[in-house]
Amino acid sequence: MEETPIGSHSPDLGLESQRRDERDSLFVLAQLRPEGEAGAGETVRVRNVSSGGLMADAGDRYRQGSRVEIDLEGIGTMHGAVAWSEAGRIGIAFDHPIDKARARKTKSKAEELFRPGTGSHRRPGLKPR
Repeated sequence: MEETPIGSHSPDLGLESQRRDERDSLFVLAQLRPEGEAGAGETVRVRNVSSGGLMADAGDRYRQGSRVEIDLEGIGTMHGAVAWSEAGRIGIAFDHPIDKARARKTKSKAEELFRPGTGSHRRPGLKPR
């Protein structure tokens, strides 16, 4: 059988998990929902990501073959199919490849709390030399 990257499904191959791309381990939160469902969905923990898919802790709501949308910070909303579901974890095969490095570029707490200063950093009352 010819190897097919995750996210490329043909009707005769089904939704088998076929991996060619390296997966990067990471722990980020994402919003997951059935495709087309309104609202934010449920928060899930993404455990690893590749250009073609990801693995997440998602409970038992999603079954193999289910169409889903997942919002990943740094990436945006991705559409895909549940490739497998087992013991509270799921594998999602994306419809289109992503730049997996962008999934790691999330805002740090420091970036959320502090903005770069635009003025002088001198104490008031001091005269310039």
